[in-house]
Amino acid sequence: MRRRTKLLMVLLAIQGCATKVVSSNDRSVIVDSYWLDVAKAQELAEAECAKHSRIAQMAIKADPWERHYVFYCVER
Repeated sequence: MRRRTKLLMVLLAIQGCATKVVSSNDRSVIVDSYWLDVAKAQELAEAECAKHSRIAQMAIKADPWERHYVFYCVER
């Protein structure tokens, strides 16, 4: 039981740190997400695009298992 609890705690800690902005400018944002967390990736991209008074629009991904999400920062 202790082993399972420790494993769960480690996985949760990793998940919290796994989604991050890799690259950002006024036209695009790349988010790295090991856990395929689309909602968190969108949230981070929105925050980056908002710095330039824009909103984030996800680009189409050819491979759903790819860990990088690409967003375009478009006019509001």
